[in-house]
Amino acid sequence: MIVNFDYRFHLEFEELVSNHYFSLKVTPRIAPYYRILNMETSDSLFHTKDGFGNIISFGCVKEEHKSLDISTKGQIEFFDDYYDMDIIDLSKLYLFESQFIKYSDSFLGFIKNIEYNGDIQKFVQDVVGMIFNNFSYQRGVTTSTCTIDTLLAYRKGVCQDFSHLMIGVLRYYGIPARYVIGFVSGEGESHAWVEYFDGSIWRGADPTHNILITKEPYIKVAQGRDAYDTSMNKGVFVGKTTQNLIITASVEQ
Repeated sequence: MIVNFDYRFHLEFEELVSNHYFSLKVTPRIAPYYRILNMETSDSLFHTKDGFGNIISFGCVKEEHKSLDISTKGQIEFFDDYYDMDIIDLSKLYLFESQFIKYSDSFLGFIKNIEYNGDIQKFVQDVVGMIFNNFSYQRGVTTSTCTIDTLLAYRKGVCQDFSHLMIGVLRYYGIPARYVIGFVSGEGESHAWVEYFDGSIWRGADPTHNILITKEPYIKVAQGRDAYDTSMNKGVFVGKTTQNLIITASVEQ
């Protein structure tokens, strides 16, 4: 399967700003189940990697401006089922609480009736279905900095919240799990899902869509302990103004 992907980042300011330094995670990672056939990114970007192997694109606009546009597009060929492997085994890094994933009282109350019998694949499938069937997708209830307590309180959230909750459950029972963000089929914004370590490889699961990821075209952009490690954009600038961010992502066969 060959897909086209197109990611566009548009940041608007009401007033002029200057000395705008920014960093973005918008470039697909290398993965063993797909190959990047071609890719184009905005010319003004420089690139490096963080400690999780995510590609960071960064730059600076010193002159006054009221908008910033960044794009990444290309073609990817999928030739295998979804999986990933680390050159060095870092699975133990993903066994503990993290910035947005805490074993709070509400979390411990939530998992008290969840049982794990040692069958990782079945347990992951049960957790995916449990989250999908007991929580509703709704924007505006949570924010990008919410912990899973907010989701548990309102029973509503978005893909980031569902992924955090699933990761918390898996880690609590000793299964390494990490947060992944990237692009999926259709048009919209970026999407978040989960990878869990089965003892030999990392497999994918998406509680938002109630699936264990196999042949679906999921394009990985960044991975980490939670959304704090994979934040797709950060920046500072000189100026006092409000800003509006518009992100569009599309993946089509």
